[in-house]
Amino acid sequence: LALVLGCGLAIEFGLGWLLRRPFRELGRHSPRVAPSEAAISDHSDAEPAEISPIAKTGSRYRPRMSGAWLVVRRLPFALGGLVLKLIPIAGFAIVANLLSAADIIHSSTNTRLAILAVINAYVLLKIVMSVTRMLVCEEHPRLAILPMKAENAAYIEVWVRRIALLILFGVALVEGAEELGLAAAAGLALLKLIALVVHICFVIVVLQCRRGVAEALQAKGTAHGPVALFRNRLAATWHYLAAALIMAFWVVWAVQLRDGLNELLRFVVVTIVVVGLGRLVSLIALGSLDRLFHLHPDVATRYPGLETRANRYYPLLRGMVSWAIWLATIVGLLEAWGLRAFAWFSQGRTGDRLVSAIITVAVALIVAIAIWEMANAAMDRHVDRLTREQQTARIARVKTLLPILRNILLITIIVILGLTVLNQIGVNIAPLLAGAGIVGVAIGFGSQKLVQDLITGLFLLLENAMQVGDWVTAGGLSGSVETLSIRTVKLRAGDGSLHIIPFSAVTTVTNTNRGVGNAAVSVNVALKEDPDRVGEALKAIALEMREDPKFGAGMQSDLQLWGVDKVDASVMTIVGQIVCTDSGRWGVQREFNRRVRLRFEELGIEIANPTHTIVVARPDDPTEAAAPKEEKASAEPESADATTTPDSPPPGALGHGE
Repeated sequence: LALVLGCGLAIEFGLGWLLRRPFRELGRHSPRVAPSEAAISDHSDAEPAEISPIAKTGSRYRPRMSGAWLVVRRLPFALGGLVLKLIPIAGFAIVANLLSAADIIHSSTNTRLAILAVINAYVLLKIVMSVTRMLVCEEHPRLAILPMKAENAAYIEVWVRRIALLILFGVALVEGAEELGLAAAAGLALLKLIALVVHICFVIVVLQCRRGVAEALQAKGTAHGPVALFRNRLAATWHYLAAALIMAFWVVWAVQLRDGLNELLRFVVVTIVVVGLGRLVSLIALGSLDRLFHLHPDVATRYPGLETRANRYYPLLRGMVSWAIWLATIVGLLEAWGLRAFAWFSQGRTGDRLVSAIITVAVALIVAIAIWEMANAAMDRHVDRLTREQQTARIARVKTLLPILRNILLITIIVILGLTVLNQIGVNIAPLLAGAGIVGVAIGFGSQKLVQDLITGLFLLLENAMQVGDWVTAGGLSGSVETLSIRTVKLRAGDGSLHIIPFSAVTTVTNTNRGVGNAAVSVNVALKEDPDRVGEALKAIALEMREDPKFGAGMQSDLQLWGVDKVDASVMTIVGQIVCTDSGRWGVQREFNRRVRLRFEELGIEIANPTHTIVVARPDDPTEAAAPKEEKASAEPESADATTTPDSPPPGALGHGE
């Protein structure tokens, strides 16, 4: 035995020494643990560029998701490390088995079998420890599939080694002793004693880990309900149940109940296998979900805001995936326990119809969300392109139409999705559709004003009659367009009032923001002034303003002087205009008027000041005051003929107030 083990260990050590460099290189290229997972691992050696943008968002789901994706990424490297670790073990097994079967060992068959029992125990122990290190490795943490703290990894390795050593070498010792003459009853008693020690070790592990497992089982935060109550009760008593089950295994096996151990063992093994497979599928699914939600920088640049919108759906999608996996796991457990759960989902049964309805609704929901987000992404991308191209007018129009388009799309998606859900849960939607058609016709006849609002608004929007931010006059009211819907327009007046105007009340639209705005020039000067001199002064003011960068950008022409528009007893009116941009019109007009006032004062040009003189006669001669009424009557018509024209228009027709 010493010769066989010595030669085998020498081969194992030599192969391990030769493979140490490939093993280190494999560990060096294995994915690192991101800092966002520092709570579950001490090996935080990731570069900032390797951190997933999704892990930076701070969501409570991100550490789990990043950890799951890390498991998926490390799996090939961990399997490669396992293969490298198994090569020296295979060399030991080959050499040891060849030596034990060679003729150089002159011993009986029983001795050879005893030696083989020890060799197989050692090989199995090394395989078990290699698989354990693939899962949790303290020495090379980057080759471990499950990232965890170093002390936890060391604890798992120590107890796996102890239990595997007791089981494998205990069985090998009993088998070797029986081959060398130990009685069968004594061997069975020795096996029961070894099994008791192993089960006690499991109980010790359970008791040592009771607090950590209880914290993991407890409901998080202030959660309440039947599930939270069950989790809290299980967290408080799980170690008693586990210890009782472990000792029950030993009792059933030790007293040799008929098929008791097989049934109990099958129950536990199947439960562990099904739960383990469910957990593995959960890790792979969540890891793939992490990869799916990790947008490439080019995609994020092409579709701005897509990652933010996608992250809003991650908790919902993660919850749906988790619930689906756990439900499948429960069904698998029930089937494994003999309850024939799969029969519930056979064709025509309730489970089959339920699953079909859930899948249809889920697919419809995913398609609806995809259509909604793709449409929003396309709209945002279009607005971003217009912004880069600085197409201000088109941006304003698009921003006006986007809320309406989004509302129409959202209502359409909700209606179709709602009808799909109702159809899948067994509601006959044919009467609903017929009723909706009848109600639609009734509403169309009974709300003609509403229909007129919708149709008029639609054509006004399509014809680009107004946009958000324009100053318009509609329905006799003026203001800045604040909101446009398919039925109304909201105008913010200059005094802050908000006018809500239905489109049916809009017959004409006066829009002052359509590229051109003319600044009106109207100057009243005294009748004695030279009109040519006044015109030259006005043109000079306009030229000075065009050279001023503050006002020149808003002016598209010089002063277009039209001449003398009106002359009366004391006033001469000179008019004209300056072609300006729509946004620069009022500023240019006010500045022009201000400069006119200053320039006329500088040049001595008198601005007209029309006055009305009323002469009240108070005669000093009392006899004149006592004149006969006939004389007054004869004098009054004479005065009226001198000041009034009989067919002259009323003051309001001339644009003056009374």
